[in-house]
Amino acid sequence: MSAPRIAVLERNRAVLQRSARIVSATAGLVPVAAGDDPEQVRAQLAPDAQLMLCDAVDADLALEWSTRLYPGMKLAFWNAGEMPPLCTRIARHAQIVSLLGWPSFQSMPRPWEIGLVTRNVLDPGRDPTHVAEVFANPPHTAKFRPRTSADRDAVVAEISTLAERAGAGARLAARVGEVAHELIMNAMYDAPADEYGRARYAHDRTVDITLDDADVPIVRFGTDGLMIGIQVTDPFGRLTRDHVAAGIARGAAGASDDASAQVVDTSGGGAGLGLWRIYTGSAVTIIDLLPGQQTSVLAYFDMDVAAREARTMPPSLHLIERPPLAG
Repeated sequence: MSAPRIAVLERNRAVLQRSARIVSATAGLVPVAAGDDPEQVRAQLAPDAQLMLCDAVDADLALEWSTRLYPGMKLAFWNAGEMPPLCTRIARHAQIVSLLGWPSFQSMPRPWEIGLVTRNVLDPGRDPTHVAEVFANPPHTAKFRPRTSADRDAVVAEISTLAERAGAGARLAARVGEVAHELIMNAMYDAPADEYGRARYAHDRTVDITLDDADVPIVRFGTDGLMIGIQVTDPFGRLTRDHVAAGIARGAAGASDDASAQVVDTSGGGAGLGLWRIYTGSAVTIIDLLPGQQTSVLAYFDMDVAAREARTMPPSLHLIERPPLAG
């Protein structure tokens, strides 16, 4: 049997064992280099390692390995503490693909996120993540195609109503609506470009617009009674990893500002800072980038987490670059 190409480093033995089992099962029951000692893990790992998952306390070690020993190895860090220091690293280190927030009330990082990281790294050509993909139970879903500014407002109102009908409290429903509004604004105002690649509407996010049929984004809502998901996909793919990473890092650097608590971006600065607000307003954010074809941003919310607790819960970020779709 060949040497493992995936590593899990974790001091908590129970978390280590469970995480390694999830990774192995997701990857087709392949062997995993798992251990609580870095040298033990390194001794097992193949020279062409693809992925390492570990606690943020080992981020420096993982970055050194991926730079010096295992070129091309992607990194995913989980963390139960403050996320902004990790977020600032995304712009400097392209090998970081995921930051997994570890809520204090859970015994380990969310298992479905560990599986998501593994699938995306091992099979980057797979279809972009779908809003219904990660729910524990069969979800109720809805789909919208807002073409005008009035459509946008109607979709946001309907999403807030659906969240309330699903059992979300008033504060969570409002938060879901705010995040949905910013996601749709990014797709309708920042994404569209003319034949020369110039933004059509980003210069003024306050004007009413009507999109051509081919430019209309797809908005999806999903819930299984435990989580709520909002996904917005635009057909342009103008958002790049560097743009996302810079926006997230800029937001993280200014996280102490009172303005960072707002979700809706009224600054006129485009999607970058708005993505930071989406990230901090959600439990999990998944960004799928297909350059020149489409951008998909997914935001998930835990329905059982009180608003006060949600503000201090470390949010997750998954930043996925995919090859162009065939055809």
